[in-house]
Amino acid sequence: MCVRRARRDDHRPRRFRPWILRVVTTATLTAVFTQTSTARGDEVDVTLPSRLVSSDQTPASVATVTLRKFPYPYRAMLSIASDADGLTLSKFMLIHRYLNTDEHTLLGKGLGLDIADSYFFFIGTDRPGFCDSYGTRWADQMSYFSRLSTTDLHNAKAIQVFVHGGWIDSLHSLGDFSMQNEKNTRFARRFAVTAVNEMKVNRLALDIWINHGNRSNVGNFGDPESTYQKGDLSESKYYVSDLMVPAGIHFIWTRRDSDFGRKAMLYPIVLRDGRRVWGFYRFTDDGYSDKGQVLWNWSPLKLGEQLSAVHLQELEKSGSYSIIAQHLGGDAAKLPFYGDNLEGLVRLMREYRAGRLLVTRTSRLLHYELAQRFLQYSVDVKGGRVGIHAREIADPVLGHHVPTLAELRGITFYTAHPARTDLYIGNTLVAPTETVRNPRDQTGSASIGVRWWPAQTGDLTHVLPEKLQMPSHRTGPPTPMPRVWQEDSSWGSN
Repeated sequence: MCVRRARRDDHRPRRFRPWILRVVTTATLTAVFTQTSTARGDEVDVTLPSRLVSSDQTPASVATVTLRKFPYPYRAMLSIASDADGLTLSKFMLIHRYLNTDEHTLLGKGLGLDIADSYFFFIGTDRPGFCDSYGTRWADQMSYFSRLSTTDLHNAKAIQVFVHGGWIDSLHSLGDFSMQNEKNTRFARRFAVTAVNEMKVNRLALDIWINHGNRSNVGNFGDPESTYQKGDLSESKYYVSDLMVPAGIHFIWTRRDSDFGRKAMLYPIVLRDGRRVWGFYRFTDDGYSDKGQVLWNWSPLKLGEQLSAVHLQELEKSGSYSIIAQHLGGDAAKLPFYGDNLEGLVRLMREYRAGRLLVTRTSRLLHYELAQRFLQYSVDVKGGRVGIHAREIADPVLGHHVPTLAELRGITFYTAHPARTDLYIGNTLVAPTETVRNPRDQTGSASIGVRWWPAQTGDLTHVLPEKLQMPSHRTGPPTPMPRVWQEDSSWGSN
């Protein structure tokens, strides 16, 4: 599977047109470019405002200021977006202590990567059997509330810690409502009312919604062609988008995708109630079999293939984004990281540490792309110093607004003289501690940028109340990296 080239008839955002510089006066340049995004056959023209460049010198002195696609020194960006299916609190902590921290864990030395997960508010499934080797029923998998109760908490305190700490950045819809008979459902609008209240009271406002499950999950929304999704139909008793979008949901995943990498991940969606949000792609499958069946690859058993050397190298070569769909806790009996799968994660970590591939949580990838694609800035030269002013993010879906420092994390500009260049938000100087000046990269150009998010490799499980820390998963002997588990290793083996 390779990073595929965009086709004329697909729905991918097209490349920027080349810069067109036009002298307006002897002291002003206007840079104009147009980008077109397509979503589900409806063409949406996204024309960015002119980027005015004022100078007290010749136009040539500022013409070299251009946006770098990714933060220096990286050539591509990747996130793993894992669905909450089959997770228990025990599984979650075991997985993310290994992925996110740099401590010694039962799976080996932690990788120290920025990988976030998703969570359910409610569980309304009748799936039989168990989701781990401890005998945890699917109805008791990790969730905020206990099953369908709107008052009894299940893993709420832990989920609050992980949301605030960055180990969770997405809602996997409002819950697992998958039924064996897909004509039945236990979903109701009151679950959205309760969830939104919890999001407000406990600062759980996440902006990513990942649709879940089979046709029983009628509260899903985002696909106007769907015959079962009712969440954005105002006339339906399952209508919830009027609650979820104002509560902060701005990015929705709703469709399969067999492309590992893309030049852009975002495309506009107009919900059936008229609200506008961003859709985003995830790498979910390897296309179709000869019998027309989707070849899903979002199982932990496929991690090694998803993170193959060929995939990562082609992503970096093409300068693309990738969001990998996964179900890291989805196997009821086996640990997700062993053999080729574990080696794929270690390979990913090495590309990150080598400065070639920026690995980050999905929310940061999406916000970065939004800022990088739609940032309006101006450049002036005064007293021999170049000033780059971030004026606004001209977001064509959610609206134009002045960027915050958080939204500009990682934004990087090529400039001939970084030492004589300063960054501003509007006319406010970005603090020197938040500014990075970079040497020449593989293109031969130097750059200046806003500092990327600092690494967070601390163990959030230590913040939990003692009774939730699961001592058997809290510590482990110093082990080399990687520690390759055998395929018969189970969730109950320790």
